[in-house]
Amino acid sequence: MYFAALLISLHALLFYGLPLAGIMFAWLLLAVWFMFAGGAQALLTAVPLAIFTLLLNIGIQLSGLERSMYYRPHELLKSSSPDFGDIYQPNTRFSMHMPFGDIEAMEKVGIQEPREIEYQTDALGFRNPANYHGQKFVLVGDSFVAGLADTQACISTEWLRREHHIDTYNLGYPGDMDDYVNRVRAFRSRYGKNFHVLLFVFEGNDFIPYSAKPPRSSSLLQRYYSWFKNSAIWRYTRALYLRGTQRHAGKKENASLVRDVGHHPMAFYSQDLVAVANRQGLLDSQLRFTQALQALQPNLAQIFFVPSKYRVYARWLDPKPLPNEQWLYLERTAKQAGIPVHNLTPALEKEAERLLPQGQYVYWRDDTHWNCNGMRTAATEVAHVLSQD
Repeated sequence: MYFAALLISLHALLFYGLPLAGIMFAWLLLAVWFMFAGGAQALLTAVPLAIFTLLLNIGIQLSGLERSMYYRPHELLKSSSPDFGDIYQPNTRFSMHMPFGDIEAMEKVGIQEPREIEYQTDALGFRNPANYHGQKFVLVGDSFVAGLADTQACISTEWLRREHHIDTYNLGYPGDMDDYVNRVRAFRSRYGKNFHVLLFVFEGNDFIPYSAKPPRSSSLLQRYYSWFKNSAIWRYTRALYLRGTQRHAGKKENASLVRDVGHHPMAFYSQDLVAVANRQGLLDSQLRFTQALQALQPNLAQIFFVPSKYRVYARWLDPKPLPNEQWLYLERTAKQAGIPVHNLTPALEKEAERLLPQGQYVYWRDDTHWNCNGMRTAATEVAHVLSQD
């Protein structure tokens, strides 16, 4: 009875999204108390705890509390795959009201652009309306490719298919160059080499060293624990825990910038401001992008540079020319590898200028990401590049 009580109570505690160290400490306290209480009393404590936890999980599911803890689908639908790493929950169609963007969520700038947002994923857990069926082009990159802040109909792959009649596959999910390479390798091992990669590299957070590390393989215990992490109660209590710890973490050293652009306030994320202000030349000996591009061969066909929002709207914000070290490094590295590289900044700047008199933008005013206009602009530029190929 004592050991049964230990097993039951441990499994009940694992349903809560607290740090594992805290869960194990609570379990240790229970184990000590069980020793003194005796096997029968221990079982009478552990079983009600398990029943309460299961009922609470059902209640959170039915009440919608789990969903209410998230302001966008990205975190709610996050899952993982042993081959592809982080993905969305496969074969899912999900809609929700998104009250504001990521800058408002992270830095409380007082700007909110509510939107209705729909996610649709395929069997691999990426944002595609259907499974891969031999498309020639596969888009690889982070949240800009995934369309993290946009509804399904607005992501670039949908614009390419609908407006330009180019059927492409979306292999986008937030990550870095290591993730992109590992994703392509997993895709290649599953479908062969008969596809071309369109790689999108974001100025804001993609320029970190490539380490050539393989995907992290999950141990048996990690895979077992993931079953608890997918429960409603784990997601809900985890969100409460993270919200509480972040609230007491204090203010960030950097703050976002808010400026009026086209008679409306627009926020610019503090970390992106640091990236665009970088004047220090980037070296391949540090970032090792050459090695990453080699790993993507022979599938890598085109590279696209994704600028931060501040760079696109800089002409309305700062008369001084901005440094452009990230683009210069990417252009130099791509040309050395013999891969065509394209800067999306001019196309986005041109569309931003065209839309501004209409009170429209190419990025969400409260978010770091493109809105539907930005996604459409990027898709048009990609389609133009592919038509010239």
